[in-house]
Amino acid sequence: MINFFLPKRFEKALNGKITDAKTENEIIFSLSAKSVEEVDQWHEKVKQLGGTIFCEPEKFEVGYTFGFADPDGHKFNFLYWPGM
Repeated sequence: MINFFLPKRFEKALNGKITDAKTENEIIFSLSAKSVEEVDQWHEKVKQLGGTIFCEPEKFEVGYTFGFADPDGHKFNFLYWPGM
């Protein structure tokens, strides 16, 4: 489960400032895919919805992945990893 907060509420919960995810990195969320084909399907869906692709689909060690950012700059990747 992932919870999303409005900026003012998030700052209060953090008791501090929010990082600008469009210019800085602090975390990447990996979303598990069941196959290479599923990664490619999500890549097409994210492109259709106007997502920002920062890493095109590629083989990574024994897996397959691509990376994208949401409108606020938070980074995600879809990852197929055999046996995971």
